[in-house]
Amino acid sequence: MKFFIVLLSVITSVLAIEPIVTAQWLNEHKNDANLRIVEVSDGDLYSLEHIPNAAHTTIDKWRFDNGTFLSIRPVAEIEKEISVLGIGEKMDVVLYAPINDPKDLLKTSYIYWALNYHGIKNVALLDGGIKAWKNANLELTQVEPSIEQTAFKAKIDSAKIADITYVKTHLGKLPMIDARPSDMYLGITPTPTVKRNGHIKGGMSYSWNYSVDKGYYLKSKAMLESIFKEGYRLDKNKEVLVYCTGGLETSFNYFVLSGVLGYKNVRLYDASMKEWGNREDTPMTQYRYEMFKK
Repeated sequence: MKFFIVLLSVITSVLAIEPIVTAQWLNEHKNDANLRIVEVSDGDLYSLEHIPNAAHTTIDKWRFDNGTFLSIRPVAEIEKEISVLGIGEKMDVVLYAPINDPKDLLKTSYIYWALNYHGIKNVALLDGGIKAWKNANLELTQVEPSIEQTAFKAKIDSAKIADITYVKTHLGKLPMIDARPSDMYLGITPTPTVKRNGHIKGGMSYSWNYSVDKGYYLKSKAMLESIFKEGYRLDKNKEVLVYCTGGLETSFNYFVLSGVLGYKNVRLYDASMKEWGNREDTPMTQYRYEMFKK
């Protein structure tokens, strides 16, 4: 019997956490030794109330202004933040936000991608954010947990990111998905901070918010599977590149494709249109939808 319990514990420890978890599941597991809960919020929201045992981070600890656009911080800085949060390579991580604005959710999906990119694979988002927790009448606290820092060293997965050279050399060779609203994709409505209107030549339109309902709960996996398989004709075993205005919106498409649906090779163009659309040497299309043709 004792052997069976130990074996079960070992098996459980190697199973990856589901990419989206419910408030009920998180409440049942919030004290697990191998689980780190992280709130992503600004201001004093965390100090006012947070989920028990949750650590705290802000998006500016993961992104910085490089003088041209916002991008992921240098590896050493990300390693430091991951260590401060007490996250180890094989730990499970659940990210959540007080979703008072769509960008609040996008900040969690961006950090989801950043963790994957730096070698943390078992990451999840709390479905519905802290509002789901409140709706379930679960405990909130002002007590900050005592967190033992780790000495995390990144294992960079270069297949998770694209730069402008990579995008240019792969135009027409792999599917690219634009996460901005369709009017910005078409170039009918200008994208703030982007000089040229339209989208990357050959890019397809799928606004990130199509994947969630009004309460920011993820739509059904079956429907999302159908959208990308039947509608966009994507192959889970082949590469897909995702982009948006500047990294945030597309991180949710990354989360859906790579995490929820299990696409094997999803690459995020972090600089996105803030780089591509502000140059004159980058091919763009305006006023029409495009589909990738194999």
